[in-house]
Amino acid sequence: MKSRVRAVIIKDGKILLIKRTKPGLVYWVIPGGGVEAGETNEDALIRECKEELGISIKIKELIMDIFSEKEETVGQKEYFYLVDILAGTIGSGQGPEFQNNSGYYGQYDIEWIDIKSLSNVDLKPESIKNLLSEQCAVYKIS
Repeated sequence: MKSRVRAVIIKDGKILLIKRTKPGLVYWVIPGGGVEAGETNEDALIRECKEELGISIKIKELIMDIFSEKEETVGQKEYFYLVDILAGTIGSGQGPEFQNNSGYYGQYDIEWIDIKSLSNVDLKPESIKNLLSEQCAVYKIS
């Protein structure tokens, strides 16, 4: 079964999230996606950040791994990595979620959210939201 990787990007007390808007539903997710055949988790995360966000990253550490709670990916392992931005322009990604007729539906908006305000957003999965809310000091968030 395919696994998934996510990039936790924190800068200046804010976390980079993707706001997903679908008919009757608005929620936020950590950027990332599926690991393709032959890729390591790290290779997949680097590719996903380039595709989704338009940036190059440096992976710092794995901060959480869980089984997916999403209906369409239930049972897949999800890995959340703390990363730093090395280069690029956020919002310049050309991944399939930004292409017409790609099979993706709804809207993707990249947003910086104050990490202290995470309780006010519907960040999925709940377990990463709780970890980040509890660990503000560990991640040097003031």
